[in-house]
Amino acid sequence: MNVQAIVKRMFHTKPSKIVGVDIGTGSIKMVQIETGSKPVVSCFAVAELPLELINNGFVRNSDAMISFIKGLVAKYDFNARHAVFTVGGRNAFVREIDMPEMPDEEMKQSVAWDSSQYVPYEADTYYVDSAKFGAYTNEGLQPVLLVASPKDVIDSLLEISDALAWHTIGIDIEVLSAYRTLPRQLENFVLLDIGRSYSMLTIFQNGAPVAQRSIPQGGQMFNAAIANGAGVDLTAAEKIKLEDELLLSSLETDKTKFAEFFNEVENLGREVRRTCEYYLINKKDARFTHLVLAGGGANMAGLSEFLSEGMEMKVVVNDLRQAVTFVDKLDQRELKKYLGALTVAIGAALYGGEADD
Repeated sequence: MNVQAIVKRMFHTKPSKIVGVDIGTGSIKMVQIETGSKPVVSCFAVAELPLELINNGFVRNSDAMISFIKGLVAKYDFNARHAVFTVGGRNAFVREIDMPEMPDEEMKQSVAWDSSQYVPYEADTYYVDSAKFGAYTNEGLQPVLLVASPKDVIDSLLEISDALAWHTIGIDIEVLSAYRTLPRQLENFVLLDIGRSYSMLTIFQNGAPVAQRSIPQGGQMFNAAIANGAGVDLTAAEKIKLEDELLLSSLETDKTKFAEFFNEVENLGREVRRTCEYYLINKKDARFTHLVLAGGGANMAGLSEFLSEGMEMKVVVNDLRQAVTFVDKLDQRELKKYLGALTVAIGAALYGGEADD
């Protein structure tokens, strides 16, 4: 399910190459996947976005963004003609609602009419889509996933795509793109996408994202805390965070020196537990088997083991190499550095346009 259904750009044949485009709050991630029996990543790009191009997910200057992306396409040898864009953060609203039994098309119309009760955007300023999931409740109601995104955001992405002569086969929300990279047996779990300025927590039930919350702990905050403790700059702090395997896991780590850093990580775990506990209060029959870490911040050495303490679910780091393979020509050092950050872009490129996507 995706917002693409709203803008009516449908296709019937799965392309041989697809570009996934993830325009974040501070950087852009692009991945080209060649489809087949096992998808192959043939090229990727990660680049910082100039401040004048983006603001909270809104493209400030479409012409400048088009020029910027054209530069990446040329530099990293992208040659696909089909693309999938993603929206997330404040620009993607996700909510579970319960509806009486009715045919699918009637359900979609009813959800669209009633969406103003749930969606935090002004009337007539957003696109909305919905899909049924899971079994009927004890009251005989059908769980429905409602997704909405501002029209300005969607329309700006389509404008960019047209200028690049790409055929946009989908506009996906970030959490569904990320879900596409996860092991398929996961249904009732929590996904924690650790980004640059915040982490997005999403609760999944029966394979559908039913609740989301933004947590104000992210990579930049962790780096700042490490820099303050170690007396180094942010670049060096980033290296310590990713490469010092003893930082979170060793008893020899100076807890006083890195007290601010440990406090930030502990706060992240505490907020995850609180959110899950609150959801369980309202949904007595809900359950979680795993906490899945994704995003650039998930690569922090020892993080999954650290967060496991006090968690009543298994904590794992999403392994993208289980979802795709990477051609040997790619810069392996760059790939290792950015692998977690490519999660959403890879998931977007895996979108195939099937009816159940």
